[in-house]
Parts: sequence; structure tokens; C-alpha cells
Amino acid sequence: MTRTVVIGLDGSNWPLVQPWIDAGRLPNFATLQSEGCHGISRSHLPPVTCPNWKCYASGKNPGRLGVYWWERIDTENQTMQLPDATDFIAPEIWDYLNDENETAGVINLPMSYPPRDIDAFMIAGGPRSREQHYTIPETLEAEIEERFDYRVHPENVLTTNENADAEVEMVYDLLRTRLRTARTLLEERDLEFLHVTLFHLNVLQHYFWDAQETRRAYEIIDEELEPFLDGEYNLVLLSDHGCTDIDTVFYVNTWLAEHGYLSTKTSVSSRLHDAGLTQERIANIIRTVNLEKYIRPLVPRSIIERFPTDDGVVREAKLNMVDWGNTTAIGSGQGLIYVVADTDRERERILSDLEAELSAATALNGEAITRAVHRREDVYEGPHVETAPDLIFDQRPGVHTSEAMGRDEVMSEPTNWRGENVPDGMVLFHGEDIQAGELDPVRITDIAPTILHWMGHPVPTDMDGGVVDAVFTPDSDPGTRDVTHRPPLRTQDGASEALTDDVEDRLAQIGYLE
Repeated sequence: MTRTVVIGLDGSNWPLVQPWIDAGRLPNFATLQSEGCHGISRSHLPPVTCPNWKCYASGKNPGRLGVYWWERIDTENQTMQLPDATDFIAPEIWDYLNDENETAGVINLPMSYPPRDIDAFMIAGGPRSREQHYTIPETLEAEIEERFDYRVHPENVLTTNENADAEVEMVYDLLRTRLRTARTLLEERDLEFLHVTLFHLNVLQHYFWDAQETRRAYEIIDEELEPFLDGEYNLVLLSDHGCTDIDTVFYVNTWLAEHGYLSTKTSVSSRLHDAGLTQERIANIIRTVNLEKYIRPLVPRSIIERFPTDDGVVREAKLNMVDWGNTTAIGSGQGLIYVVADTDRERERILSDLEAELSAATALNGEAITRAVHRREDVYEGPHVETAPDLIFDQRPGVHTSEAMGRDEVMSEPTNWRGENVPDGMVLFHGEDIQAGELDPVRITDIAPTILHWMGHPVPTDMDGGVVDAVFTPDSDPGTRDVTHRPPLRTQDGASEALTDDVEDRLAQIGYLE
């Protein structure tokens, strides 16, 4: 059987890369596009790395996963959860392939730390992965670091688009290393399926949008794609969402405060922000004295996020700024709002008012902030909908919604970030049985079922997505074969005993459990 390789291009879409393809700068992309079946893959709202890579892997919407963004606010208990891999209990495409006696390797999938045991290996991915204990089997970590100089993160973090040449080169090295590691392990371990994600690609897009720094990254990827085209592989290129340039930064919590929904107070973090002690400035100081590569691996991301950013107070620290007794709504980034209410009637009133006022809000250029405002039950389904944000607004392309508190302004022009996510990403199928041409838009949850069917396997009944028949030539085996289904590996409301034990053992080994 022809082996299947999935290459994840975080934040990529056709409007970004098509001009470079047409200009002849990406010849391997051009070959894949002309010979394969390509189109738009739409992510779930909000269009963000977490949880959309897991939506792809599981074939499920966030309402079945219980994760909606990089944070989840519990307004009743006034707490925040920052999810990691253990919050995603749904089986993923590699679990089903293993169950069908197919070997699978996973490299750099976001939200896969701590890694778990699959046949053949898992290399956990950023941005929240630690830089130790990030592989299963554990021996693989030393092997890839010695052979490929593999790193989970660049030595220096990109925090600004000014004078960032060294950091950009580190990202280029990461992209090369990811694909070269993937190619070598694919061959040496005789894998039947491989997934690799290029997460830091979207970091460049955020800071540089479509400038030469981003274009060069795609040229490097294009060069590294050549061995995959020369080999006998079925290839899938996909993204978790798309991207576009920013015209307005919208500080949703400042907006909520101005409209009487949010009341704040001074906190330690807000004082640090006022004094200029932010994540970016601390990182620049550490980088100046050449200590970042030594300090950062030892400091968990959760500690770093306790400091404010240049934009303001973020993550758990912002909850300390909330005057809960006088607050009826609080925002997360990129389109999520949680309502604080004691009764259903009060909640309904707050939701109705927010819907109307958000729909009327305009950006710096006079255009709307939102394309649509949704209630959670209208965009999610599954057992975890009650933990979802109460309102989800689809920010207009060109708007970046910041979660930060402590800003005086509701809107600003973009500074460091020049590119923001949009729901329309990309997907491309190339290889045996694939019909060349353009594909109608699909959902990101359709991709795993389509791959399973392509590889000759049934589709789990609890996946939200379905097989995209249009990618296959009409007279091919997958094009003529009926889609078959199978029961899920475990129920949606809990992990299997084996998986639970494995996760707990793993957390204990790396010091998360006493």
C-alpha cells in the first residue's frame, strides 16, 4: 500500500501562497496544485491553532472536545484552565489506524504535550510543549536531537518584527528540521502514515504577513517537499485556518468595560504592565545577555504567561483584575465572550444586548468588527457545549481581537502583529486515485474521514466530518467503494482505562503528579 503523509501548514491559505506559485517561486507547490485536488478547508470558530488541529485529528467539533481556545474561563468559580493534551480525550486518526494494524508517526502536532503512546511514535509540538520529555518512545528525544539537531522551539523567541533577522533564521532552521526529520523517520521506520505540522510558519505570518520573511519560509518548505513528491506517497497538505492582514486591533475587554459589562481593578500584573515589565521586554533583556536558550527550557509557559504582554494583562493574571461583583461579561481573544449571570433570564438579557452592540461595533476603517455573532449552541454540538463561551463572534477579516486587559483604548492600528487568522484555510490531496482540479469548500473535520476511507478503512460513527468523495477519480477504488463505518474506540464522555492510566503515568514521570 502507498504510504500517506500529511503536512500541516499552520495558518496557510491559497490567497497567501497563490501569487508566489504563479510567479514560479514555489514549483513543487505548483506541481501539487496542478496534479492534485485542492480547495478551502474551513476551521471551527474561533479559527485558531487550539483546538483546530485537534478538530482535524479527531474529526470532531470543539463541543465534543471541550476545548475552544488557549484558555477556558469558569465564571462560576472565577478560574481559568489552560488546556494541554490531557484535556483532549477523543481518539484521533492515528488511534484508528493503529487499531487497523497500521503504524503511524506524529511530529509537532500542537496541543500534543505531554505525548502519549502510539504505534510508532509521537513527538509533541509547540507552542506549549516543554523541551524535555516530549517524545514517546522516550529514547527518540535524544536520537532526533543528536541526528537532526531537533528542537521543539527556536533558541530565541520571535517577539517583534523589528530587527528580528536572527530569530527568523531560527524559524527557517526549524522548518527544514521538521521536514527532514519526518522524511528520515518515515523511511527508516517504514511507517504507513505520518503527520508533521509546521507550526512556526504561522508565527512568521503573524509578524510579517506576506513580506519576504514569510515568502522565504514557503520557498524553504517548497524545497523540502521535493523528496516527498519524488517518493511513492499519498500526500495531504492542510492548514488549521487561514490568515490575512490586520487593519484593526480590537481590545474586547476594554470594549466590554466601556459598555458597562466588565469592571476591573488594579492587580500585581497591571502594575507590572504599567511599569513596563512585560513578557516581550523581559525576553529582549534575556536575549541581550545571551541567556534565553538556557533559561527558557527551564521555565514553563504557564509561568511566562503570568507576566503581562505589551498589549496588557492576559491569561490567568487577568482574572485578578476582574471585579466579579460588578461584571456581567469577560472576553477571551479572537472572538470569545463568557457571560456572568445568576439566572437564565439575566443571561438571556445580557446575551441579547451583547449581540446587538457587537453587531453594531465598527473598526478604525469604519467597517464592522464582526461578520456574525453566534451563541454557543448555534456553532457547537456535543457533550461539552455547556462549558463553551456563551458568545462566539466571527471577527471580520482584518480584525485581530485581543484578550488583554488594562488598555485605555478600544482599538488601535497593528504594531508587531501584521497578520491574523481567518476561518478559510487550505487542503490539497495528491497521489493515487486523486482527481485533479479544484474542490468545493470542506470542513476541517472532513479530512480525517476522507484519509481513512482513502486508506481503505471505515470511518468512526462519532466523527462529525464525512468523506469528501469529490477528491477521488470516479472509477478508482475509493471513488466506487461505499463508505463503511465502525464504532468509536471509546465513548465520548471519558477516556478508556488504558489511555487514562497512560496519561497519569506520563504526568507522574515528568513531575506533574506527586
